[in-house]
Amino acid sequence: MDHRFDWIQEQRDHRRAERVLLTLALIAAVLATVQARAQQVDPAQQDPVTHEAPPTPEDSTTIATADTPATGIDRFTEESRLMYTTYFYTAGEAIVHGYEADTHVLIMSMDGGRVVWEGTVGPGEMANVPTGAGVFAYVSDKKAAILVGTPSSCAVVGYWPRDANGSFRSDRFYTMLPSYTHHPDDRVIIWAWEDTDFKVVDVTADRELHSGSLQAGQYYELGVQQLSSMHSHLLYVEGTSSALSVQIYYDQGFSVPGRDGRTSSTLFYTYVGNVTEGANDLNIISYHDTAQVKVEDIHSEEVLWQGPIEPGQIQTLTLSQRFVRVSSDIEVSVSVAPYRHYVGPYAEHHFNLGAEGTGIENLFLVTTPEEIWLFSYFDDTTIQVTDTTTGNEIWTGQMNAGNAQGIFPGQGYYRITSTRGISVLGGSQACGGEFSPASSMFAMDEAVLRAVVDVRHTRQAQAAAEGRTLSEEELNRELSGEELDRVVRQVRASSGFTAAPAADVRSRLESLQMQ
Repeated sequence: MDHRFDWIQEQRDHRRAERVLLTLALIAAVLATVQARAQQVDPAQQDPVTHEAPPTPEDSTTIATADTPATGIDRFTEESRLMYTTYFYTAGEAIVHGYEADTHVLIMSMDGGRVVWEGTVGPGEMANVPTGAGVFAYVSDKKAAILVGTPSSCAVVGYWPRDANGSFRSDRFYTMLPSYTHHPDDRVIIWAWEDTDFKVVDVTADRELHSGSLQAGQYYELGVQQLSSMHSHLLYVEGTSSALSVQIYYDQGFSVPGRDGRTSSTLFYTYVGNVTEGANDLNIISYHDTAQVKVEDIHSEEVLWQGPIEPGQIQTLTLSQRFVRVSSDIEVSVSVAPYRHYVGPYAEHHFNLGAEGTGIENLFLVTTPEEIWLFSYFDDTTIQVTDTTTGNEIWTGQMNAGNAQGIFPGQGYYRITSTRGISVLGGSQACGGEFSPASSMFAMDEAVLRAVVDVRHTRQAQAAAEGRTLSEEELNRELSGEELDRVVRQVRASSGFTAAPAADVRSRLESLQMQ
């Protein structure tokens, strides 16, 4: 008898048991959050409350020790493996893009804890999950990227892929293409921030489309003729260094990333096309100080506009089929979205990614043709929406983690402030596509884990300097106020969330799930 078959069956049974246990762990992690939400009255559904002044984030780290339970740190070790948890909103679909082998994913509706999808993706694999509109909890044992909106059912969209770390700049991207081409100006553009070799692969067709080199500031594009045979295909772009960004242009309605992978920067490249109305709006916003900005045509070197943008102000250029470079002496934000040229309910969705450009923040200046959607990642979050033109308050209220709130202020330019981290989506109707900022939370979680592990190392080093061995109880005791302050500072410095309220860091620390 050949016992190799027994061994093969044993391995299959073992892997099946591992998948069952992991699925149970994923469900338990999500249900804990969903059940906690179910016991609360959703503040977003209550009548808005008025505040005398807009909410401001708590800058002091002392908030992290006020009225919060003690947290032991025994689960934070160098061997710890995170369970990646977050929330996301979508108008209809969630396309999960795998980057690591055997990435187990669970998606559950925040409305009652219904399991929407559970499965596994690997590198070069994607799962198109028809979620319907709503807010969903996401848990996985490895990082992945999530394309949300309606890129399958409505392909008149524009977006920039994020990698598994939530960055718009990387050495590799996977992205699903829209489900059909619809306009002669549809195109995909690969931008280089530094000199790099690169290749483009149609994963679905198992075919390399191009390989070559780009210098800093150059681009390579796939035109509508190539894309017309690649409906809903998975595209893979790889560079020899982390120097690439990818633009999917089938319409306007997107924030533009800058050279460091965030949407707040001093240098941007983007294509501004002519889909829908023959021209698109390029919008530039300065958040904090007066910015000296220049907009140039990359090919002709023509200066299309140059001048100052005051804090809180927006400068809009209506352009058609231009490859442009936007440069500034301080960080600004750039989008290609309808604002001046097309006034009305233009069918698009775009995440405004905030003052820091991470997408989960507490200060946003957003344009919209009609609607604004707000999503909270933390409990007891107070939010205020103000019309920047009139100064009138549009909406004020409180939201908890996993809550969403839609408001209909009409076409305009709005200021949104919150006491804790939120995401903001502007747009109109159910047609759009963007990679969710929800995956940015993974960077904060990893920074929290590293910072707490560093605290453990510091405790051990201090004990060694005193000539003694640290006990397990001392090693794993709850963080002191000074240690917690140090964790918050380290997370802010290393995660990109430089203005994250200390309460947000503490909340993630307490809620982190390990495998």
